[in-house]
Amino acid sequence: EFKLKPFLGSSDCVNQISGKIKLGKEVLATLEGHWDSEIFINDKKTGQVDTFWNPTPELRQDRLIRCTVPPEEQGEFESERLWQHVTRAINNKDQTEATNEKFVLEEAQRKAARERKAKCEDWVSALFEQDPVTGEWHYRYADTRPWDPLNDLIQFEKDGCIQTKVRHRTPMVRSGSLISLSNQGQRRDNCICQLQQVSVPKRKHKSDKPKSPESGCSSPEPDHQDSSGSERHKSKHNSRLRKKGADLSELQSAIESIKQTQEEINRTVVTLRSRTVNRAESSSFLQQRDFVIIIFLIVLQVFINYVFK
Repeated sequence: EFKLKPFLGSSDCVNQISGKIKLGKEVLATLEGHWDSEIFINDKKTGQVDTFWNPTPELRQDRLIRCTVPPEEQGEFESERLWQHVTRAINNKDQTEATNEKFVLEEAQRKAARERKAKCEDWVSALFEQDPVTGEWHYRYADTRPWDPLNDLIQFEKDGCIQTKVRHRTPMVRSGSLISLSNQGQRRDNCICQLQQVSVPKRKHKSDKPKSPESGCSSPEPDHQDSSGSERHKSKHNSRLRKKGADLSELQSAIESIKQTQEEINRTVVTLRSRTVNRAESSSFLQQRDFVIIIFLIVLQVFINYVFK
């Protein structure tokens, strides 16, 4: 998060940033500092604070010079060109003119929305896409992979799209949405399963001499091939199976703990219900006993009055 310059503040409040490194919902570390000076990383587990970024004076002198595209070369919906009349009125301290120009822009946007609704047209963002699960908007051309000095040459922006010029084109992984990554992982697992299920049919030969299995490649293979590749594949497969088994055991232990907790809750509920029933029975018994005593006293009073008459 890049913090803007506050209305009241010194020069130390300029170019501040803050960020969080998360694994799911758990915050692993936090980042704070200035992007043009020191940035510190704080490990939440250990509480240790280290220097994450500290540019040298030579690097600070090589900062890019701010460059603004002239308004006549900007697109129709570029913010600086679109709001130039509002900006000019604010600089001239003309609040009425700035309000009128702002109303003109907003009314044009409302009119365009009404026209799209009348034509049953959906608005499609050119630079952002919405995650169907979370509903959040993510930059469509975000490239968050680590910089590869051997393959990456330069990164630039054109028409709002951030692009990287590379020596060899490689698949780009975007971290804006986890849906594409999960789908890719599922497809990869399906492909692995299909490859493992494929078996090479055995061919009958007239000769009794043992033959090596045929290969799918065009080049001939030697008769005695090293089996280290298959052994490595088996070891990797076994390690994956062990990892899945460990995950399943952890999941099973978690389910067992949940079942035990649920059983304890059920026992507590049964105990509370039995106590409530006992209290209700005792209270009803006390009420019947009180009625009997009152009736007995009334009969006794009537008998005494009759005797002394």
